[in-house]
Amino acid sequence: MSAPHLHRIFPRIWGSKRLNSLDLGCGRGCRRVSSLYRNLVRPAVCGIAVVWLALSVASATVVPWMDLKEITTQADVIVLGTVDSVESGWSDDGRIIVTRATVTVERSLKGGPRARVVVETPGGRVGDLAMVAAGAPVFHAGERLLLFLEPAGITAGGVSGADGGRRHGVVGWNQGGMIVRRDRRTGRDLVEDRTAGTLYLDRQGKPVGSGRSGKGPAELQNLLSEVERLVAERPRGSAP
Repeated sequence: MSAPHLHRIFPRIWGSKRLNSLDLGCGRGCRRVSSLYRNLVRPAVCGIAVVWLALSVASATVVPWMDLKEITTQADVIVLGTVDSVESGWSDDGRIIVTRATVTVERSLKGGPRARVVVETPGGRVGDLAMVAAGAPVFHAGERLLLFLEPAGITAGGVSGADGGRRHGVVGWNQGGMIVRRDRRTGRDLVEDRTAGTLYLDRQGKPVGSGRSGKGPAELQNLLSEVERLVAERPRGSAP
C-alpha cells in the first residue's frame, strides 16, 4: 500500500516557493520564513496536512490476513529482540515521514545471525509536521519484540553493527510485529499481536475477527518453537 504524498494532496502549491518556505516539502534547510508565516500560516497548513494524511491512510488500511505460516514464509529475517532507539525522518525520496527503530537481536530464527536490525515503518514526526499511518507498527524504546521482516532499503553510510546498514520492513503491515510481555501472575513471557486499528480480510474477502488470529497471546517459547518448525519445513517442489 502506497502512503499518501504531500504533492498529491496539495497539487496547486507543491511546486510553489511558498510551500518550500513553509518547510513542508523539503523538510530541511529552508530558512526564508516571515514571522507571519511562522506564527500563523505554517501551523495552519501543517495541521491540514496532518489531518489529510491521517484520513487518507486510514481510509486505505485494509490488509489481507496472513496466518503464522504465511508470515514466516514471506519473512527474510525473523528475530527476537529489544528496541534500543527510535528516530523519525524523511524517506529516501523525501516524500513521506518514516520511523526507524534499531533493535538489538536476542535470538535469530531466520536469515542468519546478526547483532542488530533497523526496522523502518511509515509515519512519525519531523519538527511540527506529523504523518499518521493508521494500523502501522509503532515501536518504543525498551520494548521486546518478535519481528518478521522483509527488505526495505539501505541506510546511508550504514549503521555500525546493524546488519550492514540494511533496513527492514514489517511483513503484513503490522501482523509481523509482535510484542513480548511478562505475565505478572505466572511469570511467563507472552506474545501479543498488534492487529488493532486495521481491517483484515481473508481469502474470501471476509473480515477476520480478533479471535481468529492464532498468533497471541501465546507463550513465547511455544511460539518460537512453532516458528522454527515452520522455518525448517522444506517448501513444496524444492530440491532435497
